[in-house]
Amino acid sequence: MRKLLFFIILTLAFSCSKFYENYELLDITEIETELPIINIEVNCDEFNEMTSQVDEEIEIKGQFSMFRNGVLVIENEKVELEVKGGFSTRFSLKTLGVKFENKYDNSDRSLINPNKILPHHNLDKIKAIRLRNSGNDFVKTMIKDLSLTQLAINAELNLDLTYGEPVLVYINNEFHGLLNLRTEANSNGMAGLNGVKKDAVTLAKITTHKLIKKDGDFDRIDAFLEAINVENLKYLKDEIDIDNFIDYIIFQTYISNTDWPHNNARFYAIGQEKFRFVLFDLDGALRLRLSKTPLNIIEDKRFPNILTDLFFIFYAEENFKNAFWNRYNSILESRVISYNNFKSIVDANIAQIELEIQLQIGKHQAPSTIIEWNIELDKMLTLFQYREQVVYELVE
Repeated sequence: MRKLLFFIILTLAFSCSKFYENYELLDITEIETELPIINIEVNCDEFNEMTSQVDEEIEIKGQFSMFRNGVLVIENEKVELEVKGGFSTRFSLKTLGVKFENKYDNSDRSLINPNKILPHHNLDKIKAIRLRNSGNDFVKTMIKDLSLTQLAINAELNLDLTYGEPVLVYINNEFHGLLNLRTEANSNGMAGLNGVKKDAVTLAKITTHKLIKKDGDFDRIDAFLEAINVENLKYLKDEIDIDNFIDYIIFQTYISNTDWPHNNARFYAIGQEKFRFVLFDLDGALRLRLSKTPLNIIEDKRFPNILTDLFFIFYAEENFKNAFWNRYNSILESRVISYNNFKSIVDANIAQIELEIQLQIGKHQAPSTIIEWNIELDKMLTLFQYREQVVYELVE
């Protein structure tokens, strides 16, 4: 069955193609895979317009079904689809935002089923998910973001983040791509994690060197920004969850995420609670500045941003500086973030997708070959091991 499927995929040029006009559609329940399978029924013309005109922010309607181990666990849920992402929208396989008409009851973990959930998080109600093409990691490992996020979850850091797993996605029963199903890092996502309604969330994001107020109490965001501008430390202490902020900075600097903090940064608050920071989109990590000090990433003067300003307002205070480095050393000593732990996660993710990666290569030539995929996986692990050695030498 797999060989037949692979042959069919090789002949497909794009989703919603006309290949099946004279052929019977595949029976998804017969596909031999341990991965969840998602099938979304859409109007083909609308889908092709949406995925070809990515700058237009086109939304279309569809019906969402999901299979686990050949069993239909979600059937024909009404959804809205939209292409998401920045640079990664240039790839043949687009990231899709999927918003359910009604909040999906995930109490049985049929939609999102992570190995572990942080004790302060709730995944029972899901309004929206993202079917992500792995961002800048699309043509490389396909699992960097998932694996690094899982490392943070397993370490039980004081973070808010996304939960996900690899899935096979079909459009109208036609193979679309190997994607990462992931909870959202936006207001819908934070509302779900905290078990509240979206209108309780105040959220802003830093992207391409700009700050964008997205939802909630904009006056509070403005007051927060003004406090950073005038370096009002007392006000900022009252507004920020310091423990979360420290763990957030530690993890991002440990993995040397150079697509941050000028980009891919968000902070939010529930009601009048303190602002917290959201960890997401880690595919820019383990590429550059691996030999630099942990704070080198955040010190970069080429990309001025409020998150860097905020950190150094706090860092100028001796108590914060001591708390920051004490926490860094504590995490290092515990070895919860380590090469061995990361490799175990990566190995498990490889085992999940190594049979299905051929489908991705056949459809999208990304990665180009199995050999190239394995080279990228080895490179990622080698770079993590090197970064670990550097951090231990520079922090201890």
